[in-house]
Amino acid sequence: MACSPASSRSPASSSVVVPVTKVTDGDTIHVSYLSHDERVRLIGIDTPEVAWYGGKGECYGEEAGLYARRRLAAKSIRLGFDVDRRDRYGRLLAYVYLNQELFNLTLVRLGYATSDPVPPDTARAPEFGAAERAARAAGRGLWKACPTPAG
Repeated sequence: MACSPASSRSPASSSVVVPVTKVTDGDTIHVSYLSHDERVRLIGIDTPEVAWYGGKGECYGEEAGLYARRRLAAKSIRLGFDVDRRDRYGRLLAYVYLNQELFNLTLVRLGYATSDPVPPDTARAPEFGAAERAARAAGRGLWKACPTPAG
């Protein structure tokens, strides 16, 4: 039954509530998980890069990072997992829930992020893709501000 829609979503047993200790940028945060500082990469989305750490900033990256900071800094969140727990850089891969809000989806809906499905972690890809199309059509966020947004 691994292919049924109900089982493709992370069950409650594969989620955990953790405090956010740092917001790196729009799609990467730090949390205290199992008594360790862990970097978490939000699954299924991509926000533009920020220049805060000496890298090359991209259009709307600072706005996405500041929005994530305002919403997530020092909050307790729930991490929901998909197929892979970690990426090739050792970061936890998660859907981030702020109360009942799927924050990954909010970022796409508001135009702070694009949909970025990376197999095998694609349980929410159709929802993220639809949110991106709606944000693009409405000219929200990076879709209005950036001449050629990625996505």
